[in-house]
Amino acid sequence: MSSQTIGSDFTGGALLPNYVNGRLLVAEDLATGQASLLTRDARIGQAAGTGIVHGLWVTSAATTLTIATGVGISPSGQPVVAPKTITLPLALATNTTTANTVTFSRCSGSTGGGSTTSVASGVYLLTARPVQQRQGQAPLAPPPDSTMSPGCAARWTAEGVEIRAIALPALTAVAGVAATSQNLRNLTAHWCFGTEQLVNLPVYPFSFDPAYSGFDRLDPADLTDLDVPLAVFRWTGQSVVDLDNWSARRRITTPDPVPSEWSAAVADRRDADGQARFLQFQDQIDQIAAGGTADRTMAANTFGFLPPVGFLPVRYQGGEITSTTASDPASDLTSDPASAKALALAKTAAAAGPASEFDPWFFFNGLAWFGGTINWSVADFALRQSWQLPPVPTTFNSEGRPPLTWYWIRENVNSPTARWYLVFMTDLPWQGNNDSTFTATGPPKGEAT
Repeated sequence: MSSQTIGSDFTGGALLPNYVNGRLLVAEDLATGQASLLTRDARIGQAAGTGIVHGLWVTSAATTLTIATGVGISPSGQPVVAPKTITLPLALATNTTTANTVTFSRCSGSTGGGSTTSVASGVYLLTARPVQQRQGQAPLAPPPDSTMSPGCAARWTAEGVEIRAIALPALTAVAGVAATSQNLRNLTAHWCFGTEQLVNLPVYPFSFDPAYSGFDRLDPADLTDLDVPLAVFRWTGQSVVDLDNWSARRRITTPDPVPSEWSAAVADRRDADGQARFLQFQDQIDQIAAGGTADRTMAANTFGFLPPVGFLPVRYQGGEITSTTASDPASDLTSDPASAKALALAKTAAAAGPASEFDPWFFFNGLAWFGGTINWSVADFALRQSWQLPPVPTTFNSEGRPPLTWYWIRENVNSPTARWYLVFMTDLPWQGNNDSTFTATGPPKGEAT
């Protein structure tokens, strides 16, 4: 035998009652055992990671928020469960019971009811966290305990979920991009993603603060380790606007094994944030398209930042792409048949009325140039490599090289029935960088590789 014990320690370990015949169990014994089991469950939850397991998608009406059924795991490792759809008016509940564990003990108080107050106008983070409430009336063994208040003799401690709204700071700019009423939703999202702080990662990698997101700057008394972020919304005092799930919503993110400045470079959190950043853009694009104003939307007006890789549905009529501007020069046409077909169709005048597809020339307005046609496998690979790349600010100086390139997808443009779309991307690491000397003479010829 080549191993030996060199020590042991039981300080602070879990305590479970030792059940033997004839032993008298008191409330403290049961409370200690139950607390130990709950602590063990929380540690398992922490090992699984924090975020949303499924569901908990937030929608809104004019004055209400609705949270779908679902499950999340809080940073403390506790499950946050909404067993049914919850619809709430914009009022904040106070005086609610937020105990984390069930306890058996004497008590002489009552839980009391909650009061409500109106929500002030502003931007808020919506969170969910676990709560408990005593319910029912427990039968008492005679003679009754004269010190027990009737309100404490509850039969059950029911688990529930509490929805909270945490005020976010008013934004005037994020990473040098000024906030406007049009781009505030997107800039708020990038404040949440930590875009302003991540600019410093390549500058100070040996001292970079891994608590880089906007949420890390909130008072921990407001955003606790019990809270699971669900969405961000703006309340005007009369209606909900700019509801955005992906500003706050994250998939389950594995625990960070590197408690140092290198956390931001290697932890799963960066990938989860990059995926949420992509999905935030796509969700906002879908809502613009559903509103019928896609062809009149310009990126620089609506978005402070674009993701390093994104997808855009483009105008079509009867299965063919159209353009509202028809401003692309003849030199845009390439020798590739699919690209030539797509660009020729893009010169067709669009039908009047609401548009659910974008005009790429109007949308980018100099932010991107045309790169030809690529296969889906290239676009898919670029997307998966983009999670930790920096976003692209829309405050572009038109005298330099456009920061983005957009492409048709060969499988898409060759389909006679599919809805048409394009992919845009920044220079990926193997493609060079945007700081190289370049003379902009027009879009490149031929197919990009």
